[in-house]
Amino acid sequence: MREDVYKLHHPAIRAVIKRVHLIGGLLLAAFSCWLFQTLPCQAEAVTSPKTCQIGVYLTSLRDFNPAEKSFSANFWVWSLCPFETPKPLESLKVINSKEVSTNYNSFSRSENLSDTFKASKYVFVSEQEIKATFYHNWDTKNYPFDRHKLEIPLEEAKLDASSFVHVPDFASSDYQQDIDLEDWEITNFKIFQVNFPYKTHFGSPGIKGQPSYRSRLVVSITINRKSKVSFFKLSIGVYAAVALSILALLLDEDFGDRMGIFVGTLFAVLVNMQTATSDLGSSNSVTLIDFIHIIAIIYIFITAILLVYTRFLSESEKEQSSRYLMRRIAVPILSGSFVVLNIVVIAHAAIVG
Repeated sequence: MREDVYKLHHPAIRAVIKRVHLIGGLLLAAFSCWLFQTLPCQAEAVTSPKTCQIGVYLTSLRDFNPAEKSFSANFWVWSLCPFETPKPLESLKVINSKEVSTNYNSFSRSENLSDTFKASKYVFVSEQEIKATFYHNWDTKNYPFDRHKLEIPLEEAKLDASSFVHVPDFASSDYQQDIDLEDWEITNFKIFQVNFPYKTHFGSPGIKGQPSYRSRLVVSITINRKSKVSFFKLSIGVYAAVALSILALLLDEDFGDRMGIFVGTLFAVLVNMQTATSDLGSSNSVTLIDFIHIIAIIYIFITAILLVYTRFLSESEKEQSSRYLMRRIAVPILSGSFVVLNIVVIAHAAIVG
């Protein structure tokens, strides 16, 4: 025991212990400096962005134009902020629009009597009316049973999402109930906010490798067709042409006269198809109207082929066989299959929408 105490008090051992204490103190001081330099930077990174409550009231929805891929809308937009600047309506950009005009602007300060921004004694209110024409890709594949979701996107143009974010005014945002949409009806209306990403920082120096986000407020309106009159107008000519071509098989007229009927009905279907495409807008897919026209063209060709076959039978002095084939077999099968096929494709379009 005495030998251990003697070793601890030995001058060489005490020198080593002092060096260990010195090195430990230096390491502790270096860690403390690094910690105090890092904490303020972490505190700045979690700063919340400014927010304002934004609402939209739709007053008009019109000019649905599938051929031009557009629609028009009038609406009021307002902001409720706990601060005077920035003013979000001044930097609000209407996205995906062809034409935009603003008719009215107002800005005022009032006492905060609402449950929004309770910590603020005053709130700053802005409002303006906007008229705009928007791009929209009208998918008329299942016309007249098509349903469309129209969107009105409004985006903060100056500040990114780390500095400012919209808060939707769900309670007051709505649409005017007496909007005249003619052949359409609104089935759903909602408003929501998203942080829209951009793969650029718009020239800001020192920021690389990460996407930039902008706060975007989106108004979504779902509409359905409530009238099928236009579909009847576009399809009645097709059905009449097919019926006339099938009935021509029952006639005992000259071959040339009956063939003239087929040529006339085929021409009528092709012209009607061009009219329908012009009214509904061009599409990269086959629409219900296109499919009905294609079926009609096929059936007219089948009747023409049958007519040529009856001509061969007549020349072979088999007129009785020709009449039996047309009236008892060809006409019932063609008529029934055409009706059933149309019912199937129309029912499918109505279900899919």
